[in-house]
Amino acid sequence: MSTRPDPGSAEALRRRVEALTAAEPGPPRPLRTDGQWWYHQDPRMPALAHGWKLHVSTRPGDLAGLLDVVVPILLRRTCDFKFARSAAVLQELNSGRHGAAAVGKAVTVYPRPDELRALGLELAQALTGWAGPGVLSDRRIRPEAPVHYRYGPFRVTEDEAERGMTGPDGTVFPGLAEARYRQPPWADDPFTAHGAAVRTATTRVGDGRYRITAGITRAPSGHVYRAVELATGREVVVKQARAFVAEDGTGTDARGRLRHERRVLAALAGVPGVPPLVDYFRHGSEEYLVSGACGHRDLRRTVLTSGPYPAVGAAAAEGQDGWELARGLLRILDAVHARGVVVCDLKPANVVLDQDGRAALVDFGVSALAGERPPGATAGYGLPDAGGEDPTEDYYALGTTLHYALTGLDPVVIDPDPATGRDRTLACLRAALPAAGQRMADLVEGLLSFDPAERRAAAARLRGGGPLPDRGRGPHTDRDPVERPVERPGLVRSRPVRPARAPLDAALDHTVTTCVRMARELVAAGPGAERPRTRLSLYDGGAGLGLELLQHPDRPDARAAAADLARWTATHPALDRLDGSLYQGRTGVELFLAEAAAVLGTAAVPEHRLPEAPPGTGEGADQIAGAAGIGTGHLLLAALAPAVGPAGDRHRAAAAACAVRLTTGPVDGPEDPPNPGTAALAEGFAHGRAGVAHFLLAMPDEASQRTARRIVDGLAADLPRIVDAARRPGATRRYLAWCRGLAGLGSLLVQAGLRYDDEHLIALAVEAADTCRTLAPRTAQVFRCCGLAGVGDLLVDLATATGDERHWTAAEDLAALLLTRAGGPPDRPVLPGRQPDVEARAWAVGTPGVTTFLRRLSRRGGPVPGLLPLR
Repeated sequence: MSTRPDPGSAEALRRRVEALTAAEPGPPRPLRTDGQWWYHQDPRMPALAHGWKLHVSTRPGDLAGLLDVVVPILLRRTCDFKFARSAAVLQELNSGRHGAAAVGKAVTVYPRPDELRALGLELAQALTGWAGPGVLSDRRIRPEAPVHYRYGPFRVTEDEAERGMTGPDGTVFPGLAEARYRQPPWADDPFTAHGAAVRTATTRVGDGRYRITAGITRAPSGHVYRAVELATGREVVVKQARAFVAEDGTGTDARGRLRHERRVLAALAGVPGVPPLVDYFRHGSEEYLVSGACGHRDLRRTVLTSGPYPAVGAAAAEGQDGWELARGLLRILDAVHARGVVVCDLKPANVVLDQDGRAALVDFGVSALAGERPPGATAGYGLPDAGGEDPTEDYYALGTTLHYALTGLDPVVIDPDPATGRDRTLACLRAALPAAGQRMADLVEGLLSFDPAERRAAAARLRGGGPLPDRGRGPHTDRDPVERPVERPGLVRSRPVRPARAPLDAALDHTVTTCVRMARELVAAGPGAERPRTRLSLYDGGAGLGLELLQHPDRPDARAAAADLARWTATHPALDRLDGSLYQGRTGVELFLAEAAAVLGTAAVPEHRLPEAPPGTGEGADQIAGAAGIGTGHLLLAALAPAVGPAGDRHRAAAAACAVRLTTGPVDGPEDPPNPGTAALAEGFAHGRAGVAHFLLAMPDEASQRTARRIVDGLAADLPRIVDAARRPGATRRYLAWCRGLAGLGSLLVQAGLRYDDEHLIALAVEAADTCRTLAPRTAQVFRCCGLAGVGDLLVDLATATGDERHWTAAEDLAALLLTRAGGPPDRPVLPGRQPDVEARAWAVGTPGVTTFLRRLSRRGGPVPGLLPLR
């Protein structure tokens, strides 16, 4: 049986556009792709850094038909254009998962300036009545056509767009698209003077019935606002749904889910803890649901700002009590289930709290009503493969929501086996709760059972206030479930266990193998569509990955992968688009290539020439993008160069230039005190004073040493205040971080303590490490920059500096916690990146940086890529 070819496939779209191009006169214009877009370039198009561009939107299933209309028009003009590589790519763009600014950009046109207006109007005329989502970064030429425009960068990378567009008078204007229209001051709108529709912001909606007072959330599919109903004065919530955004396989978009929510709220009218339905209206292509307000805080935000809920009923702070929260949510679920509704998306963001801490449930867009529901749920919070037929599915979500309330942690979702994720989630809960809170952990474990009868029994005992059974006990055993949990094949225990040496070595071996695979995938993908620093840099590109692979020269596969990566890097076409920084730019890339030549031999690294950057250039003083990082990189490069020779002299001169910048200008960072959003940023390593001191401590000149001592003394004086702030219940977990918090600050104090032979500084570093260990069980991220691996490296620094075995033991405990937050068996971990359900190749926020910690723990020390030795 033959199947019909998919007209929206990448190959079908390529053939379609090539045929349309061949039918029109003009020069050859071959298509090329980067995996996300097909690019169609006109050799007659002048090179422009920025200008007015057009975006044409459509639904994924209509992409092929749209090209039939649009491409012939474009071919008759002088312009470059690109279009989504396939209907599947467009569906992903329109989903909103990549940001609101990406939605709707099916075709992007870069026209010659003198043809812009005529081309835009012609496209709008041809596409009148065509359906497509709005492009939030743009204005629409006509309300009835999905043709949009904005002033933005042409033919540049995202990195360059971040640095902005320079106008004729030298004014720099941001280049990246946002979820709102922006126009540089030097550019005149080419369409508004000719009757184009310009949508202005308004504080009243629903024909003036509701006045918006504040925003609650912003989302690509539609925003949510607080408002006042003017006729009654009562507070309401207005929820917007945009047309054709986040369409699923059935064609249901954000509006379809909002209509479904309207039906669910009507069915739940009068249920305590569910907002009442007030109104539903349309405005243009958008639809709005108005409901009563239930409170000004959601559970997620409350835990972030006030800390986790106590698991023991005594002395609950600010009205927060884990047991009362659990019983209150169950009462609402009971009433909802009695109306034939299964919530299907119970999670912390959908639990709203009033001023007395009483909970209500909101957001019923994917709830099941009489067994019918749109697809969708939040990964990890719902029962895997839940369909909405069984009300006990909501008990599972109640368990994961309580887990968040008690720990501030989302469920573990990196492992493809849901049972592993569930068991790791429970292990994290038990590690975070005190002994007196294990009864609450027993409740959560019952709710997270895959057996509906066990979930029902746990809910019944919570409902009745009776004792909960010991989880994990069989009918003929009396084992303590907290101390000796049940073993499940291939799963970790319900409490993290410190890895013995053999499992630790096996985990390290596996993460190195993962890094080898990631390097091979990066090389095989070619230059790629990502911005250059994401492909090449030390922070999140090939340089950081390669520097860690070079630490394993005894493994032939690691050597071969590092060599391939070095060759790929040295010949990458985007090298000339990197800035001079260590972590994001060419200094980090140069460090990788130099170390590859030193470890693998110069024959492994092809001849290359990185673009020159003036010594000490960078943005600011910091380690990531500024002079401290550049100077650090050049000191490391000088150590790899011959002691006497032009290469070593060049690097030492560059480091000295950076030191002059830092000793003659301000380096103390922002004057504002740290707050829950910034944590210890001004004192931190990546963007603060600790990173500056790290570099200056290694410089031999008197000015550097004097400045370093001043910074170190100031940081030592600041540490008690930072530790006190970090130990408060609502403190952000960023206080733990290497980049901005105590892990990086502590490592600098170890370095300074060794330099000055000062036991007080070492003691302060221990205090920083102890605070990090307190925060660690409530920290979700495992990677280096903002997570557990950065803390692990501080503990290794302390252990190697002091010889104290307790720091090695603490590092092993930290490794156990880290592996608990991972997927896979402990000896073959699958490590989450910045997105908790995706592994990442980035050294700072992915597997390579975790590998650095595991290597240093396993080998009892060793270097960290991009950092100077402690001594």
